Amino acid sequence: MPFDDKFGFRQVEYQAHCDQFAAPFLIEKNEENNRYFVNQAKENHVYGVNNALLDLISDALTMLEVVPFTKDADHFLRFGVMRRLRMLMSSFRSFQAIIMPDRVVPLTQEQSDDVCRDLNAIYINILGLLDNYAWVMVHHAGNDVTKAAPPMSIGLFKPKVAPDPALKAVVQALAPYATWEQDVKTRRNPAAHRMPLYVPPAVYTSEDVAEYERYEQLMSDALRAQEFEKLSDLRVASRRIGTLAPVFLHDPGEKVMDIYPTVPTDIGQMVKIGRVVQTFLREEGPLPAS
Repeated sequence: MPFDDKFGFRQVEYQAHCDQFAAPFLIEKNEENNRYFVNQAKENHVYGVNNALLDLISDALTMLEVVPFTKDADHFLRFGVMRRLRMLMSSFRSFQAIIMPDRVVPLTQEQSDDVCRDLNAIYINILGLLDNYAWVMVHHAGNDVTKAAPPMSIGLFKPKVAPDPALKAVVQALAPYATWEQDVKTRRNPAAHRMPLYVPPAVYTSEDVAEYERYEQLMSDALRAQEFEKLSDLRVASRRIGTLAPVFLHDPGEKVMDIYPTVPTDIGQMVKIGRVVQTFLREEGPLPAS
């Protein structure tokens, strides 16, 4: 059962895009030039992950028609994997529609609310998908001992699954992703159990603060003078003060993470895992009824 790169895994790897679209054009001590080409690499990485995620969804949908799944495996694929894949795609599209790598304009309050919602949905669904895939895999090809294991012990990287002879090959193929799975939990778990992920709308220099205070005074003057059209224009202009910092975090006192390439990389790793599992599901039929 081959688990190779035939599905173009490189398209979800940021380094591949960096090597092609950024590295050849970087110039020492030319930050503006370098920022442009690095952003090009990050944007192409986003497009590559989008395409790979769409292909994964299409393949999963096709499997429902061509693979003789057990009743339980079909159930977990339809109502677990497929639902989460579509939610993940929707959240990622919505997120990138507001923040792409080259954005520097601060977020409005509405945009901030939207990207925070989408970011939390992305990470909750990434790990949810890994569990959904585990249940499909176990109920499609696992033995009776594995199927009878406590629900919380079933997972792609949990020791209860590894001893199953029918799942040995796919478990070994997934082993290289175990470190990433532990790492991504540091981004997802606080979102699910403690503090949600957050994207700061903007960062401000001392000059930005002074400019914002100036606008506050101008808006106050316009309000007193009942110059409402001018007031509206001043409010719009004041919202452009500052710069978007393309980072996300849970708690202000904890680690700050770069949005790009972190978020598409995490989705890309999940896509690679999905491809490994879906290849297994296509090639390994269910066990005969005992």
